[in-house]
Parts: sequence; C-alpha cells; structure tokens
Amino acid sequence: MNGLIVGIGCVVGYLVFRRTAVNAQRQPGDLPAAIAAAASTIVVLAFLFGLGDGKASKPEETRPVPTPTVQNTTAAEQGLRP
Repeated sequence: MNGLIVGIGCVVGYLVFRRTAVNAQRQPGDLPAAIAAAASTIVVLAFLFGLGDGKASKPEETRPVPTPTVQNTTAAEQGLRP
C-alpha cells in the first residue's frame, strides 16, 4: 500500500511538471512545484489511509516490575547479640 501511495504521488508530480511547462518556448516545467505537489499528495494519502512505517501497530505488553521489600528487624529479633 505504501508503494501505491508513492506511485500516485510521483504521477501527480509528473503531471504538475508537464502542465507548468511552457509549450511555445520549450521551457521545462516548474520543478519545485512538482516536488511540492508530489510530497503533499503522499502526505495527504498517508494520513487518509492511516499508514505509517509499515509495521503492525500492536500495543506493547507491560509486565509488572517486582518491588523489592525490606524487613526492618532488629538484631534482637533475629536472635543475634547486640
């Protein structure tokens, strides 16, 4: 799907480049306008179809982190000499 969107953007850019060319004087078209049209087409289509980097969006599993416990005991409670 990502390749199709890029292909459509390239076609739009090509059409803009050809339409901005001055036919009578054989001058090339407006390259910055064609690049901008292609880029904006790709961005808009990607937002419309919700595409990203091609990876499946799965929520990460979070595991609970065990909390260390400390018992406050005195030496007498443990049977040791003070």
